[in-house]
Amino acid sequence: MKSTPEQLVADTASGNRPGQAPDSRERIVVAAVRVFARKGFQRASLDEIAAEAGLTKGAIYWHFRSKNDLFFALLESRFHYNIAPLPADIARAVSSRDGDDPRQILTMLFQNVLRRFRDDADWPRLYLEFLSQSRDADVAERMRQLCDEGRQVARQAVVVLQQGGLIDPALDAGMLAIFWGALLDGLMMAWVVKPETFQDDTLIRQMVDMLAAGMLPGV
Repeated sequence: MKSTPEQLVADTASGNRPGQAPDSRERIVVAAVRVFARKGFQRASLDEIAAEAGLTKGAIYWHFRSKNDLFFALLESRFHYNIAPLPADIARAVSSRDGDDPRQILTMLFQNVLRRFRDDADWPRLYLEFLSQSRDADVAERMRQLCDEGRQVARQAVVVLQQGGLIDPALDAGMLAIFWGALLDGLMMAWVVKPETFQDDTLIRQMVDMLAAGMLPGV
């Protein structure tokens, strides 16, 4: 049976191999995903998560310091789950470069990101809700660390695309990584507010066409 995003994220967060019998930490993570999805981050309680997992609240505190800490375990595992396909996506893009319009390839990469939003619709909403907690010093610092990691991954992806002739090598990879991160965050917010805007791929194709003159070599 194919694993769901919820199961895969739980495996990542717990350190278990897919299909391995769940331990208490994984049960808490799976329960947290369900309760957060039903009630949102703010309204969800650790008591409800413990009940969902069939454990005591003390079991949660054995593994996690707070609700914020539990959500960060989900956030970090979700981050790694979402970026895991990126190297393969980039490799396919570069290998299919010959004879293909670079716009089509970049469109495909952005479409893959949006498909992950659609496949796990609760997560973008939870992420944006949790982001509103950034006034908390601990949350803000951990978000900065995760953001830095994301930018590093994006920079590496940009370098590979530049080497493959899909992006102008004269552009600064670090700055372009920041730009792409901001663009994807904006797309996530737009999708949460009005998902029907992304019913088909027209918007993504138009967006790539608008960006092409600044990114693609020889255009």
